[in-house]
Amino acid sequence: MKLKIQQDTIEACKKILYHCGNLEKGENLLIVTDVSTKDIGELLHHISLEKIDNSSHETISKFKIHGQEPPHHINQMMYESDLIIGLTSMSMAHTQARFKATNNGSRYLSLPDYSWEIVKDTSLKANFRELWDISERIGKLLDSSDTVRVTTKLGTDIKLSISDRQANRAPGWCFGPGTIASPPDAEVNIAPVEELSSGTMVVDGSIPCNEIGLLSEPIFMNIEQGLVTNISGLCSEKLIKLFDKDNNINYRMIGEFGIGLNPKAELCGLMLPDEGCLGTIHFGIGSNGTIGGKNNVPFHLDHIIKDPTIVIDNLMIMDKGEMLKF
Repeated sequence: MKLKIQQDTIEACKKILYHCGNLEKGENLLIVTDVSTKDIGELLHHISLEKIDNSSHETISKFKIHGQEPPHHINQMMYESDLIIGLTSMSMAHTQARFKATNNGSRYLSLPDYSWEIVKDTSLKANFRELWDISERIGKLLDSSDTVRVTTKLGTDIKLSISDRQANRAPGWCFGPGTIASPPDAEVNIAPVEELSSGTMVVDGSIPCNEIGLLSEPIFMNIEQGLVTNISGLCSEKLIKLFDKDNNINYRMIGEFGIGLNPKAELCGLMLPDEGCLGTIHFGIGSNGTIGGKNNVPFHLDHIIKDPTIVIDNLMIMDKGEMLKF
């Protein structure tokens, strides 16, 4: 490898492979990149060869949207790998290829829209393994509860049904077979019952996509029978265009509720640091079929909200962005 790489960047890549990916000797590693992330994939591949023999780096054409299925040969390679690093700029986390691979025991590092900036960011310096306990506590609470209510001082007031849904623990590292991590994102998420979400959502953090990013002013939405309606605010036209580009009403479905856990992350307009920020929540709108829901569409867009108050059944676990003891 001919790139001149600083030692701190090498150490960050080792952290991704070994601390977050839990890569061990004798395992099969697959790294999937596109042209925008090829260099990062090359470095990860080069470093991995110091420890394992079976490391593959595949570069594919850029996806048009998050959730687009990879080519057939990549699908098969994913299914046969112990650790997959999805470095494509558009996420493969909500694809059937990823779902089948992790159901077969593959561990999956979902690193969409990665850049050298993220590799070097402070948010990646978190000790993700120390976040397991809080992710498990929240996960168990969500597993055994029926409702979630989220409110904020700006006017968010939304109620979700989570009856008979199971939470996904995603503390930023792959803690066992079939697990998914997206460092620097560290979170717990759950797929709400699709038609039963209702209320008002005021998004004031970010909508991490090329068209929007960090928000200078909030966006207001009504939620009726699980669907986003009556969008208003500075970027509302861009958002409506994203939701309606394929004329599929289920692109507007509340598919995911997530709670950020990373104390070193700050909002920056990029998906993984933003989703993981401690003191925020996010609503994924669109697909949730691969996280325990029933809405299978090729679209998923996260909306980050700052300083929420979260009540699960009758238990408050966060007050204006501050995690409480429970």
